[in-house]
Amino acid sequence: MCAAAHPAVSPGAATALPADLGWGRNALGAHWLESLDTLIVTKSCPGFDRPTVEDLRRLFSAVAQGSFAGLKYLVFDFAHPEPGAAEASEGFEELIAANSELILEAPVISVAWARATMAGADLDFALYCSMIVAEQNARFSFEGAPEALSGLYSALSRKIGFVRAERLIDEGRILSAEDMRDLCLVKEVVEPERGFSAFERYIRRSARRYNASCAVFRAQRIAMSQISRRA
Repeated sequence: MCAAAHPAVSPGAATALPADLGWGRNALGAHWLESLDTLIVTKSCPGFDRPTVEDLRRLFSAVAQGSFAGLKYLVFDFAHPEPGAAEASEGFEELIAANSELILEAPVISVAWARATMAGADLDFALYCSMIVAEQNARFSFEGAPEALSGLYSALSRKIGFVRAERLIDEGRILSAEDMRDLCLVKEVVEPERGFSAFERYIRRSARRYNASCAVFRAQRIAMSQISRRA
C-alpha cells in the first residue's frame, strides 16, 4: 500500500490543468502555477507502477504537442517520505527516454524536486530531468545489487563518467544533498518548506535566466548520446 502524501504538500489543492490528462487512477497530483508558467506534478508513492507510467507518458506527449501553452517549467515533486519499493513497471524505459527528450521537443525545463530519500527508479528518473533541486534533508541511495542498478549506472555515467559512476554503485553509497551538489548532479540545495512556497520562490528566481538555462540544457542533451537501454 502506498504511503500518504508528504505532509508538506497538498495534492488535493490541485487547480484546473490546461489539458485533460485523465488522471485519477494513482497517487499523482498536479498544481498549475499559471503566473509562473509552471506545472508541479506531485508523486506521493515510491516507484513507477503501470498507471503512473501511462499517466506520465500522456503528460510528456501533451507537453511535446503544445497542449500546455506557455509552459516553461515541469516540476516533479517526489513527495513520498521514504523510498519504499522504488521499482519500475513495463514502459519505464520509454518514459525515461521521453523525459530526456522533452527539452528537445519543447522549450520546457524539467525539474526533479527531491524531498527525502531518492532511490531506485525514482532516482533513475530524476537523473534524466534537466536538473535536480534537493531539500537539505534529502538523501540519494545507490545501495543494492549492481545488476539491479544498471539503470542508475547508465544515468550516472552520462553525467559524471563511467569511473565515478562505477565507484558509487560498487560502494552502495548514500549521499547527502550537498554531496550530490559537489558532484554537479544536484543544481541547488534548498531549505524544506510547507506548501508550494519553496517551489514558487525557486521558479520565480530561475525564471530570470530561463532562456539561457533552456539553451544550456538543450545543448547538453544534444551533446549526449542517444538513450538505448534494455528493460
